Amino acid sequence: MEIGLILREQLESLHSISVEIASLRGLSEVQDRALSYCLELTGSEFGFVGLLNDQRNHLDVAAIKGFSPSDPRFYERFRLIPVRPSVFGVTITEERSNISNDVDTDPVHVGQPRGHPPVRTFLGVPLRVGTTVIGMIGVANKPGGYVADDERLLSTFANQVAVAIDNARLYERQREMIEGLEQLHRRIGEAERSQVLAQERDRIAAGLHDLIEQGIFTIGLQLSSLLEGDVEPAMAARLHDVRQLAGRTAESVREVIFALARPGQENGDLTGSLRRLLREASRAHGLETDLVVSGDPPPAVSAVTHAVYAVVREALANVARHAQARMVLVSLRYAPGHLDVVVQDDGVGAPDLVLQSYRESHLHFGLRHMREQIVGLGGDFDVANGEESGLVVRLGVPLGERPG
Repeated sequence: MEIGLILREQLESLHSISVEIASLRGLSEVQDRALSYCLELTGSEFGFVGLLNDQRNHLDVAAIKGFSPSDPRFYERFRLIPVRPSVFGVTITEERSNISNDVDTDPVHVGQPRGHPPVRTFLGVPLRVGTTVIGMIGVANKPGGYVADDERLLSTFANQVAVAIDNARLYERQREMIEGLEQLHRRIGEAERSQVLAQERDRIAAGLHDLIEQGIFTIGLQLSSLLEGDVEPAMAARLHDVRQLAGRTAESVREVIFALARPGQENGDLTGSLRRLLREASRAHGLETDLVVSGDPPPAVSAVTHAVYAVVREALANVARHAQARMVLVSLRYAPGHLDVVVQDDGVGAPDLVLQSYRESHLHFGLRHMREQIVGLGGDFDVANGEESGLVVRLGVPLGERPG
């Protein structure tokens, strides 16, 4: 009668404990709480929960209770235990429970790591999900040793713990997947916003160039035509001032256009940004485009990415508007401490007068501003007609500290 009462109390206690363990979601919380109950159910001094790694050749001691090692690196050094026949290892290698009430004389005893408390008696049971063993629970040093009832009670509880651990793992993987999807959603949202902003910048820049800048350019041409005629000196001086004002205004508009012409990705990836730019030019203007890259971009290229991208963008815009070209080639050469860029098309080229005067001219402020951007970086800028056809824009910039 007394034995039946004890058994009923144990079953009721086991049921309530199992319900509590099943309600937990965090893996470490499941392991820690389950191990506490294992020690309580069996009257053990200390114990551990070990989980097999993916290769099933090591046991990861995921939770331990009942002793505090003097060496703070003990867990780090001995957390992964190779799976092999031993007092506790047979629980994994033979997938069965094991009781040893005289560990020191046990035939499979292999010793203990330095700093580990002495193990006199031991009970190990597998953690099993279905037919698969995922690890084990080991308890030690019960006064008087372990009996079959301890093994049955702990094995029954271990089955519930194994399911709870498996559910907690699934929950963590699900949470990681959800977090990954949320991060992906945020990145997609940011990418879409960046794309919309880039498209809006391009639209504004194109409007400034096609409407305002070209209008100022036309005003400058008409003023130059008037000044070439028979004009009174006082009126000529005023017209000259107006032409200079038109030039300065055009310079300001050009600076705004360059500021708007940011790379599609503001992360220093000049090669990727130019590749996208060429694809857009091909799609928008029917040009055959190609990008040739040599060398590897160093981190220092990020300091010049904006200016180089803006200059190449303007060069491509000039090709589309004026060159009557079918093909444009952009070459990037990353050298130690230096970047060289060439933009070449197969169009009609530029008049020699333009090539000779653009540095000082207020009429050809596009080329002039491109040059100023590169020279401002301590670099070199040159534009010339190709040997057979088209226009060739060459620029080189140092990668590193700018000259003082």
